[in-house]
Amino acid sequence: MRRFIRAHLPVLALICLVAVAQLHGADAAPAAVDKPGSGPKSLLDLIFIAGPVEYVLVLLSLISYSLALQWVFTVKRETLIPDGLADELHNIMAEGPTDEAVENARNLVANDRSMLGNIIASALDKKDFGYDTMKEASEVVGAAEQNKYMGKISWLSMFASSATLLGLLGTVSGIITSFLKMSANPGGVDPNLLAADIGEALVCTGTGLFIAIGNLYLFFWLRGRVNQCVLDAAVITSEILDYFRAR
Repeated sequence: MRRFIRAHLPVLALICLVAVAQLHGADAAPAAVDKPGSGPKSLLDLIFIAGPVEYVLVLLSLISYSLALQWVFTVKRETLIPDGLADELHNIMAEGPTDEAVENARNLVANDRSMLGNIIASALDKKDFGYDTMKEASEVVGAAEQNKYMGKISWLSMFASSATLLGLLGTVSGIITSFLKMSANPGGVDPNLLAADIGEALVCTGTGLFIAIGNLYLFFWLRGRVNQCVLDAAVITSEILDYFRAR
């Protein structure tokens, strides 16, 4: 239960912040309705002006930043490479890779489903086949673990690309609508009639960039964190496997 709350607390916090911002915008909306065109627009007004593409972008921002915050708190070194696990393994293997030591090490990593725990467990399972087989098994599982975590955070890169394209779609849609109105009224169009369409173009562009820039920074940051953990796990695994080298 504690793990569930810790993983989803950032998501709930972000949703609450967005809800508060929207309620604040809703309170400011009546004044803008009474006097069209006077005063600055609230956040909620801009979302309504921008149209359907903006609704999709707002939903995408909620999803992407919620997942990003969740992974910031869960995909970290303390989770992937638990503190003390390597020291405990070294203490167990201090007298050599005896059957009792190997069994104790297996029991230790069996209850630890972290990246390092899974890699060490895969190597120990191949103990009867020798050092080379153990090393190969650890490398295969290490690559699988890296792919598992990279598969998660790669969604942030996809969200960034999608937000950029959706922002461009909103921009093109607003500009096309503006030009169609201008062509339908050769005598001239009231600029106020085009304001909503131009606003759609600019607001969608800004929202798309806000999502894309933030998600890209978070993606590269988390990717570096995962890669560093993979390297650290490989070093620790190599140190443990040294006990099984032929003397």
